[in-house]
Amino acid sequence: MEEQLERCLGICLNAENALLCMISKRYIKKLDMNLSPLGFGVMRLSMEGDTFTQAAYALMGSAMELGINYYDTAYTYQKERSEGFIKDTLVAGYPREKFHIADKMPVWLCSNTGDMERIFQTQLERLGVDYIDLYLLHALHKSRWLDVYQKGVIDFLDKKKREGRILKAGFSIHDTKETLITVLDAYDWDFAQLQINYYDWTVQRAKDSYGALENRGIPCVVMGPVGGGRLSRLPDKAEKIFAEVCPTSSITSWAMRFAASLPNAAVVLSGMSSEKQLRDNAGVFDPLIRLTEAEYAAIDRAVGIFMSCNAIACTYCEYCVAECPKRIMIPEIFQRYNDYRKNIKTSLFGPDYFEYIPKNKRGNDCVSCKKCVENCPQKINIPEELAVIHSAAADSLLGVNLEVFREYMESKEYYKLVCFGAGSFGKKAESLLRGLGYQVDYFCDNSEKLWGTDINDVAVISPEQLKLLTQEADAAVLIASTYYEEIKLQLIGIGIEPIN
Repeated sequence: MEEQLERCLGICLNAENALLCMISKRYIKKLDMNLSPLGFGVMRLSMEGDTFTQAAYALMGSAMELGINYYDTAYTYQKERSEGFIKDTLVAGYPREKFHIADKMPVWLCSNTGDMERIFQTQLERLGVDYIDLYLLHALHKSRWLDVYQKGVIDFLDKKKREGRILKAGFSIHDTKETLITVLDAYDWDFAQLQINYYDWTVQRAKDSYGALENRGIPCVVMGPVGGGRLSRLPDKAEKIFAEVCPTSSITSWAMRFAASLPNAAVVLSGMSSEKQLRDNAGVFDPLIRLTEAEYAAIDRAVGIFMSCNAIACTYCEYCVAECPKRIMIPEIFQRYNDYRKNIKTSLFGPDYFEYIPKNKRGNDCVSCKKCVENCPQKINIPEELAVIHSAAADSLLGVNLEVFREYMESKEYYKLVCFGAGSFGKKAESLLRGLGYQVDYFCDNSEKLWGTDINDVAVISPEQLKLLTQEADAAVLIASTYYEEIKLQLIGIGIEPIN
């Protein structure tokens, strides 16, 4: 126990003092480079509109002070402004040999080698450099690889390496081990970038893909070590497991240490957006304290709990949105649903969904073209999940299963539908019901100020008027308020049984 506490204290002190220290570089023989084991992914830096914030600029300076020398960008990141940001910060502010740039070819935009040449030249100009240290084919999957391979991408990479414009060639991939091996067999790759974290290790079989690289001696650059943020917020039971083992360590540090403990992990990328995240992640590597067997066992137990929540394995990469004809807010929807499944803000799931996900961009607006599925690194059945989530949000908002609600309404030959609650909750419920084809005849509310007014062209009545209404007609009353329990008792007291 004392040894365990000493380890935890050491990790905690590292995180607190991270900006006072320098992360030690490691020599990666295959790449012939001294690299910081922590890499900076710039895709999540903060922006205001089309401009990077001052905090983003400051964060790059802090990263350089810490000794981070691996910076990951791409042609499409940050509204195609990421590469220019690298030019304005690193290239303009530091000697070229002090940092390594990893950039990516958007293979889906390439119809031929002419497109590859044009895009690559644009990248050099945006970056303000003569060469790119590590160049990757971006986000490969089976069909993308077959397409770009047939278009001559191998000859293109060889040419750029001969010219000295690319020092090392690699790829990032989101597919099976079988597809990975097909790509590996096609070229003498210098490195590869895989999504690896303790959840995907077994659930998404990342272990198999990592093993394929390790067996061939190809350095692995780890992306998504925290699962796009999923592993920074766990169900309470899972977080309790980690706290019992090491109460001073952050939840995120467990995920970072898992990735960093892999022997063939040359660099672990993190899409950091704040000084706090930078300090926390840097503390993991200063120096790295590899996981013990007891800590691996704790991770296995936490993964079991996480899996039981049936959370969606979305990493918020936004590849799914790029070709969505309806521009549905898929990552935002999945994140809110994951929080709901993990018992974070459970009661607010429905109201939040209909408040913050705009009309025409919700789950029920999906046309099932399945372009998102092809582009999704996790191969999530997105249309199916969107339908499930929208239905769950509706159930949460109305407080009753939609099928049960429909059956109830169909049993009524003549009725007046009343929403009890004329606040924001009630307005959302009325809008949802209208979209489902049900007309709300009245709002009811306990606020005297609202009696006699109209909301969304629906009259607001008092509880006394509601009581009289139920004596004259068959009324169906739905509670749409955060004061659900109080209103339910109130209704039962006047002889009314609410639908929900």
